[in-house]
Amino acid sequence: MGHKVRKRLFPVLSLLYLLIIFGAPSSASLLLLTTQTTVWHRLLAGAAAGPAFAVLCAATAGLLSLPHRKGIVPGSFPRSLSHPVYFHRRMYGLCWTSLYYCKPVYHFCLCVPWLKALVFRLFGYRGDLNFTVYPDTWIRDLPLLDFGKGAYISNRATLGTNIVLSNGRILVDRIVLKEGSLVGHLAMLAPGVRLGAGAEIAVGCGIGIRAAIGDGAWVGPMSTVEHGVTIGSRARVGIRSYIGSRARVGERVVLQPGAFISARAVVEAPSSPTEEERLSCAL
Repeated sequence: MGHKVRKRLFPVLSLLYLLIIFGAPSSASLLLLTTQTTVWHRLLAGAAAGPAFAVLCAATAGLLSLPHRKGIVPGSFPRSLSHPVYFHRRMYGLCWTSLYYCKPVYHFCLCVPWLKALVFRLFGYRGDLNFTVYPDTWIRDLPLLDFGKGAYISNRATLGTNIVLSNGRILVDRIVLKEGSLVGHLAMLAPGVRLGAGAEIAVGCGIGIRAAIGDGAWVGPMSTVEHGVTIGSRARVGIRSYIGSRARVGERVVLQPGAFISARAVVEAPSSPTEEERLSCAL
């Protein structure tokens, strides 16, 4: 497909997809209602029309997204419809947001386990299905999300698998949340973030690009963790702390509230004194 063809095709294809995603389920629901002849059948059909619309809408959007999953890959791409990756990203995004912003339908999908599994698999998610998200948890690029068993992403949290850059490009990367990890209310995770098993990002935190948070680590409320930071296992970052780009916080380090760690700094926990040192101090 040529560059000019993609640009011309996008508005036509977008309109066609929207007509199919919402038109086909509406027609099916209307047909279900109008073909009933008795009052009881009409009542039953009326009760079933809403769920039927939700299932058909979600399944249709997911099926239409299938040929465009090839565009959901890590990397940096120009935000131009003439670029094949970005073209497919936009078409995939149209399918996903048609479902995501139709909140009653999306909420229904999240509440029914088999339907949740169907929708997430159709949109390319391949991780564990035993996780929690809410209708106002921002997620996109499902093939780039990997949730471990029991991962919990609070309402109004943002998993930003992509970031629009001022140079006309878009940065895309995976987000991995290991088993039992937690992302708090209003927290924001940038592309490439990895949370270890049992790690917790508290409310209102900002976690930068490709930051890695170790197993059982805790980042306190309203803290900022810049790009490329590494926080070791079971470390604790106090409330309203700041950790500069590419800094490293070692295992079991405890940072007090309001801590400021400069870029590229290394913070390690003090080593335990040896038996010889303890005896020396006693003498």
